[in-house]
Amino acid sequence: MHTFTGIWIDHSRATVIKSNKMAEMTMRTFGSEVEPHHKGGHDDGEHQTIVNQHRHDERRHNQMKTFSKEVIRALEGSDEIVIFGPGTAKYEFKNVLEENKALAAKLKEVETVDALSEAELKEFMKNYFHLPQD
Repeated sequence: MHTFTGIWIDHSRATVIKSNKMAEMTMRTFGSEVEPHHKGGHDDGEHQTIVNQHRHDERRHNQMKTFSKEVIRALEGSDEIVIFGPGTAKYEFKNVLEENKALAAKLKEVETVDALSEAELKEFMKNYFHLPQD
């Protein structure tokens, strides 16, 4: 059976939607422990602030990589994959996914979309993969 998979992702959560050709879908949502982005400024000479920002960015990058790997485990059995969501998380996820050559070959596209309801997620999948409409 051919499996179409969509991943809606931001830094706080990811939803994996799988569908067959008849648009029978399953959804699984993963919560994230990625820290919020630290928006701190600094004045000239405040070396410690820059060091702290770098540590925060590195920690956040590692948290996103761990989160991405957790979500990737749910992609087993996928034949075609689309990643979508707001912001930069989808590209960070794509970079981790591309470490798995077999899954990377199944990636069709990365698209920017806002937060979607469950019904809108299903509609996106139907439209993107040209699945039967209700």
